[in-house]
Amino acid sequence: MDVQLLIRWGLVFSVFITTFSMNIEDNLIARIGVQESYLCILIVAITCSALLAKHNLYLIATITMFSLNANMPADFSLNFGFDRDYYAGIMLAMVLQPIVARTFD
Repeated sequence: MDVQLLIRWGLVFSVFITTFSMNIEDNLIARIGVQESYLCILIVAITCSALLAKHNLYLIATITMFSLNANMPADFSLNFGFDRDYYAGIMLAMVLQPIVARTFD
């Protein structure tokens, strides 16, 4: 495995584990209906990191910002004028779009 890819994967993983565990009782995973536990957060962070590790830095930064906004308390994202679920939907669409595009090509 390439060292640069491993470092990138580690940085993306640390950002996702931080954003998902900041607000554990009301984050995106808890709003979906999964029981709040650090194991679920770890699995989701590993999955998102594996999906994003080979993409460019702009996409990773954009998804990280949407992840931050989606996992913050409700009042924080309402200051921007949008609900947290919109940020989550855009973030998930950006993560899953390359997979769907590769499937149909």
